[in-house]
Amino acid sequence: MSTPRSRPSRNAEVLTALVLLALAPAAWALKSDREQPLDIHADSSRTDQKANVTVLSGNVRFVQGTVKGDGARATLRQGDDNQVRRVLLEGKPAHLSQQLDGGGQMRAQAANIDYDAESNTAVLTGEAVVVQEGRGEFRSERIVYNTDSGEITGGTQAPGGGVHMIVQPKAKPATAAEKKN
Repeated sequence: MSTPRSRPSRNAEVLTALVLLALAPAAWALKSDREQPLDIHADSSRTDQKANVTVLSGNVRFVQGTVKGDGARATLRQGDDNQVRRVLLEGKPAHLSQQLDGGGQMRAQAANIDYDAESNTAVLTGEAVVVQEGRGEFRSERIVYNTDSGEITGGTQAPGGGVHMIVQPKAKPATAAEKKN
């Protein structure tokens, strides 16, 4: 039997949801990135053609449009049509960055970044951090980032875990004196 959540816990969840909604609208990834070729570099690779899996090791770097990533190891899973369906990027930490439709850039890092191309969702685990330039940052042991909507969710059930966010204030318009200088 589950116990009811305490009022502070519910209030924190509501506040977190409201802040995440405020961050999401202008955080969408560039749609044109998916139409670009995926350019990958690594020290070595091993491909299992029957399983459509390629494992890249050592100094893995990739670029697809404005999306850039790097890590120590990457596992690519492809469909029967040879399209990449999923990428697991591992590192100490692994990094991912992307230009956003509304301007600015999203930068992320975690021990593991598991990107599902079909759902356009990246699951970051292990000291995960997502920074949306000019908007704020989100830290947790586990973060789920939707590259289509910009929605970010996070948290952990582990004691002492949770979410840490920094929300940047809205920029003030320049005064007449500042515009002259």
